[in-house]
Amino acid sequence: MGPIKDFNRYWFGYGSPVAFGVFRILMAFWILANYMMILPYSSDWFSNDGFVPAATGARWMAPILPLNESGSIHLLRTNPLFGVTNDTIVMAVYFAVLISALFTTLGLWSRVSSIVLAVGVVTLHHRNPIILHGGDTAMRLGAMYLALGPAGAAVSLDRWIARRRGRASMVPELVSMWPQRLVQFNMALVYFTTLWSKWGGNLWREGVAAWYPSRLHEFDRMPVPQFINEFPAVYVATYGTLFVEFALGVLVWFKPLRKWVLLAGIAMHAYIEWSMNIPLFAFVMVAMYVTFYEGSEVVGWFERFKARFGAKPMTHSESATTT
Repeated sequence: MGPIKDFNRYWFGYGSPVAFGVFRILMAFWILANYMMILPYSSDWFSNDGFVPAATGARWMAPILPLNESGSIHLLRTNPLFGVTNDTIVMAVYFAVLISALFTTLGLWSRVSSIVLAVGVVTLHHRNPIILHGGDTAMRLGAMYLALGPAGAAVSLDRWIARRRGRASMVPELVSMWPQRLVQFNMALVYFTTLWSKWGGNLWREGVAAWYPSRLHEFDRMPVPQFINEFPAVYVATYGTLFVEFALGVLVWFKPLRKWVLLAGIAMHAYIEWSMNIPLFAFVMVAMYVTFYEGSEVVGWFERFKARFGAKPMTHSESATTT
């Protein structure tokens, strides 16, 4: 029964909320950055006079599924903007997302702000589902996990205020680890299914797939040495990508390999971020990496970081107070 108990304890047990709090900061910040980046073009993206009028977005996101010869059913969507053509209302939702992203990053009124953020991000996605990439999907999932999890239980203004008012204990309360495990599982699943999909194509199996993105110049960002986009480096890039994605989907669960797998993922995304114009995709995916560490490990990082600058290590109770 030992392995089963260990499995249940890992997935459904209780633990420190610190790692999830750091994930909250990173994910909410990148969501905020994303919508701030497109703010000057928000009318093009979301207004009824933009690229995707309300009717087009509704038709795209509301397919009809046949039930039988006599009936059909509409898929249920979370979209308060369904059928809304008033651009003032649309922009009010947009700014509500910005404000909730800021509050969630700070950990202020975390429960309410994270729920508003999740609903808002999904709503904007359904308002304009056509202009999307993988980073948008990852942000949407991240926002939903923040709403499901103990977003403000640690490293948040909510906890700081509660401590100041004497309403919180010195040590953060243990929380269910299930939301954090969901983020881990979703991250690993993204990489594994990506690998699975790529392996179904001849270009990846033959080792030549990495040659093609370098010829799609609309994705060009920062320059890279020309030899990287030529053979035999293309073989290294293609098979290296497949191996890293396999590692992030499978090997990352083995603790002795965890650090090296995540560092390999950071290196892969750093290259993509440098060379290709896919806004914030790398940052959003890497934000999920912290959930593979326990709260005590994250606190240990902080302590070691302070020690490098000669700061006095905190006691256990002092460490708990700051989180």
